Amino acid sequence: MRISEKALVLQSIKHGDKKYILKLFSQHHGMLTAAVNAGQSKTSKIRTSMLLHLNFVEAELILKENKDIHLVTELTVYKAHSDIHQHMAKLSLAQFMHEVMLKTLKDQHGHVELFKFIEGCFDFLNDAKEGYSNLHLYFLLELSKHLGFEPQNNFTETDVFFDVREGRFNEIAMVWPFGLSKEESALFSEVLKCDFFVVRFSRDEKHLLLDVFLNYFAFHIPGFGILKSPEVLKEVFND
Repeated sequence: MRISEKALVLQSIKHGDKKYILKLFSQHHGMLTAAVNAGQSKTSKIRTSMLLHLNFVEAELILKENKDIHLVTELTVYKAHSDIHQHMAKLSLAQFMHEVMLKTLKDQHGHVELFKFIEGCFDFLNDAKEGYSNLHLYFLLELSKHLGFEPQNNFTETDVFFDVREGRFNEIAMVWPFGLSKEESALFSEVLKCDFFVVRFSRDEKHLLLDVFLNYFAFHIPGFGILKSPEVLKEVFND
């Protein structure tokens, strides 16, 4: 089946002289693995610069029934978000979101709203002059909603401890990494209802919240594991 599809390039692996294997998160077909021939010359129909990860592309694909690898026949970049690459803070946020997506976007079902959300996050990051330092926290919370394991904000006078496994607050305290302390739970409850682009967190709060979200994802996404990019984020936003 031949289709035309918007997609985000998540990974590009060279496989031979001019052949590359792409991991694409597409608007209507979810995760796709596809082969493409690309070169560096100006006469190449598809140039290798088009295959850079985090490029938003329009691709002509041939989907092969019962095959794991499909075929890209044409490719154009419609968004490269060049401003992100000019600022270390923006680039570190983009690389973090990239690593999270590689760990979480695995199925081949259509996710039109999820694709729009991801594209919107990169549009915002590229265009913003300020107020984007909490984007990674917003991204993780909204992504959990799209993937179906959103933490519930049922915090009350009695349900004051967040249970990471159940994704909700209850009366029973549990030690890390299974749960949060009373103080941490109160902060997390506030975060679940805040405007990430207005509120300001201290350095320690921001680092704690990042660890809480990543721990939460590790419990709910098989194989999520430990990421490399959060340490870079913590260094960049160390104020």
